[in-house]
Amino acid sequence: MNPLLNYKTFGDPENKSAIILLHGLLGSMENWRSQAQKLSDHYFVITPDLRNHGQSPHLSGMRYKDMAGDILALAKHLGLKQFDLLGHSMGGKVAMYLALHHPETVNKLIIVDIAPKSYPLWHLTVFRALLGLPIDEITSRKQANDLLAEAIESPAERAFLLKNMQTSDAGGYEWRCNLPEITRTYLNIANFNPAADAVFDKPCIFIKGALSHYIDADADYDCILPLFPQARIHTQDGAGHLPHVETPAPFFEMISEFLSLAAE
Repeated sequence: MNPLLNYKTFGDPENKSAIILLHGLLGSMENWRSQAQKLSDHYFVITPDLRNHGQSPHLSGMRYKDMAGDILALAKHLGLKQFDLLGHSMGGKVAMYLALHHPETVNKLIIVDIAPKSYPLWHLTVFRALLGLPIDEITSRKQANDLLAEAIESPAERAFLLKNMQTSDAGGYEWRCNLPEITRTYLNIANFNPAADAVFDKPCIFIKGALSHYIDADADYDCILPLFPQARIHTQDGAGHLPHVETPAPFFEMISEFLSLAAE
């Protein structure tokens, strides 16, 4: 059995429904801290670091079956037989896989800016840039940012990626995430292949950032509905691939409404 994921909880577990929030590729549980704090007024909220991310164990493989198993093991550890589940990007695929193959454990499902399909290898440039950084020679985060800027133009994207740097015992820097393993298994992360007969027929919403190209609200409906018959797609105005970060207030209002409606 694999070691337990690193996680943080918000709110009182007594007499409250539980919800698990899953981050995306090269993210961590910290990506959900603000939303988790707000949700904790009404829910017992769990934010794990997925395997090979954040402070979670460095393990071989990034199959969705294995990552979903990590979440089930965490739920068992916390005494949760059922829970609501929210996942963004790669975490959304973990959430979809878990809901499709273990529907008895999931009450309501929220998927943020990802569809149940395989994607092009859009992150290859990112991996090349990160692996190309002389991480053991870098002396400051500014130096790392300047070097990364040669390949990655967006300051916001660089800041997000460099959250994976941490100081080493030797006084320099090292990667917090298991970057070599994530890179090695990237094809598995980009793909998505649930069982042919898998269906999650419970309340479900897909949240698309209006400025994002990860979900095509028309074309992707054909791949969403056979797997998630109760799904609807909500487009978040003004948001790209990170609607929970870019438009936090309307995002929280929307998921709160969905969770309340679904609970009635």
